[in-house]
Amino acid sequence: SRTDNAAPETELAVRSADLRDDLGDRRLVSTVDVAWSGTDPDGVVLAYEVRAYAVGDGLPAPDPEEGWGRTARRDSTILLPIPLGFDTADVAVEVRSIDDDEAKDPTPARTVFPIRNSNPTFRLVDAEAPPDSTWPVVSFSFASGDPDGEANLLAVELALNDTLSGWTRIDPTTTFLTLVAQDPRATGTTGAQLYLGRGFSNSGVTLPGLQLDGENVLYLRAVDQAGATSPTLRYPALDEDEQPLGSFYVRRVTSDVLLVNDYRSSGDDLVLGIARQSLAVHGTADYDEWDLSATPQSSSSPSFSDALPATQEPTLRQTLALWNRIYWVSNAVTNRVSGNNFPRAAGVLDLFFEEGGRLLLHSPVSFPQSEDEAQGNPAVDVLPLAGLVEFPDGVRALRAGTGTPVRPVSEVPGTGRTLPPLQTSRLLTSALPYEPGPDDIVLYRLAFYENNTPSNAWEGSEVVASIRADQRVAFFALPLFSGPNPLFAPADGSSEGVPEALAVLLDGLDFPTSATLALR
Repeated sequence: SRTDNAAPETELAVRSADLRDDLGDRRLVSTVDVAWSGTDPDGVVLAYEVRAYAVGDGLPAPDPEEGWGRTARRDSTILLPIPLGFDTADVAVEVRSIDDDEAKDPTPARTVFPIRNSNPTFRLVDAEAPPDSTWPVVSFSFASGDPDGEANLLAVELALNDTLSGWTRIDPTTTFLTLVAQDPRATGTTGAQLYLGRGFSNSGVTLPGLQLDGENVLYLRAVDQAGATSPTLRYPALDEDEQPLGSFYVRRVTSDVLLVNDYRSSGDDLVLGIARQSLAVHGTADYDEWDLSATPQSSSSPSFSDALPATQEPTLRQTLALWNRIYWVSNAVTNRVSGNNFPRAAGVLDLFFEEGGRLLLHSPVSFPQSEDEAQGNPAVDVLPLAGLVEFPDGVRALRAGTGTPVRPVSEVPGTGRTLPPLQTSRLLTSALPYEPGPDDIVLYRLAFYENNTPSNAWEGSEVVASIRADQRVAFFALPLFSGPNPLFAPADGSSEGVPEALAVLLDGLDFPTSATLALR
């Protein structure tokens, strides 16, 4: 019967009742591996209960039934508690067996472990550091650790520009955070909303004091269960003379319109001059500019612009959604995915479009540099084109002679007009047509001939400009210059050239004018 049941007995694998006697001045880390066993003279051991508590002068002993945790295991890695603010402690671990009648060992096995708390560690992931100059969506990737075991980490703490006002704590398992300006157009300072993880989870916390159009400093550290902290990491770090090793400059947004200079080749100043001129012709007087052109691009070592956020998701996605009209000028979009900036952006333009965004891409077409690069270019999914043309055997290049017409085809939706007719002003060797999608509206055609033989007319697509039927994206694929020389001019009898053509596209995409800006 139950009244005759004998209680089980428990043993720890560590035979010593007090390791302080065995270790002398040495101490263990606060995470220890403990194993145990139990026997029952008249039944079986079904489970165990384990507890750990600090012992020593002035520390109260727990009540007999306080702090036990039940387990069927016979071993465990245990984080031993250190009182807050202390770096050492003596911790008793007790285990008692429970038999099949729920009788518990009245004399639990016990060992005292002398332990020392180790400071946690913290580091930033340099490969995902933000650009020196960034828009007001800024992400940081980091890793925290603890020699005493990850369970000993209590939190990651951060402070923006000022540690005297206190630290904000986030979950210690967090490895990625994003700061988003509460008001991206504020003058001076604004709050920075804190998002956690690559899934962009809103923490509900707003850090004060984000400086727009100014330098910022982010302080980060890890803190453990005993209150010990890692060394505070400052971003940007300081050199031995206390001078910043980099910059954390956050630009404010000033407009609904963004002009992107992604022309990573010589002549970008000429092409950007035409882009700015077309915005002026349309009447868009206010816009932000983002220069992605400074990072060299080579076929042997393709790389994205240093001015882009290192992380596509969520950082680049949220950055692009700061505007609702984007005019993107590039020299390379269709020839590769790796290292080309627009395909990288195209893969995360969904939020921009969901919020009503519209985009003009101005870039010549070029063939992929390999079969791998021809597969899965996100730019093709976004643009009003179904794919690139294919050269039959014997065709190596397409040309258009001086004076070849650039022929308007359809009206640009919402404008009541076609693009103005143009003509080539010199031999054209750097343009390719493309295949439009079935629902895309063709805006310009240009007749080509094959190789260097004007009598061999190209029979394939002649499309060099188009717009999606939903008017979200327009594509203008004419290169503008050969060296310093313009490649296109107004057609005979016309006064409207490339800037005016681009201005009509801006109109079709509903880019704001000064008048519409004033009404908003």
